Amino acid sequence: MNSNVIQAVLDDDSLLEQFTELLIDEINNDDEAMDKKGRQLLSLCLSDENADDFFIAICGWRVDSLLNKLNM
Repeated sequence: MNSNVIQAVLDDDSLLEQFTELLIDEINNDDEAMDKKGRQLLSLCLSDENADDFFIAICGWRVDSLLNKLNM
């Protein structure tokens, strides 16, 4: 990761908005099967104690809250 570029984006609200729109667009247009995406994301939760931070940043929910919404 290029920390200089990341810092430049963090310092510019317009670039932050563009980055977020780009990320969402790429998620929506990725042709990877949903089960594979889910497997990768949940595997991350098992291997990285900070994975919740990613989910909170993306959707505002912790992994446990999202799993509870599955009504299993």
